[in-house]
Amino acid sequence: MMQLQTLFEKTRAVRYVEEPAASPCFRSVSRIWQFPSGDVLLELSERRDCLLPNIDRVDVPASECHRVAESVVIETDTTVEVTAKDNIQKVTEFDRKIVL
Repeated sequence: MMQLQTLFEKTRAVRYVEEPAASPCFRSVSRIWQFPSGDVLLELSERRDCLLPNIDRVDVPASECHRVAESVVIETDTTVEVTAKDNIQKVTEFDRKIVL
């Protein structure tokens, strides 16, 4: 398994996450930008923002949603995770339930 720190590039102001589905979760997400290219920018309240490549869908609770040019901006206040199933990567609200 890759170490989590090796997934991040340290030379950028925005953290580029090469394999977002390998990260457990992204906390304190305040805004999500979904670009037509498939990239998603997570604006985090307490940390550096993260850019996630090749995201097909965003499914999170939103307090507000609007368009800026060709991008969709989702206002939220949640913890998210990226799931990959059948070659579809999706940003969803982090499921805090523990299944035994």
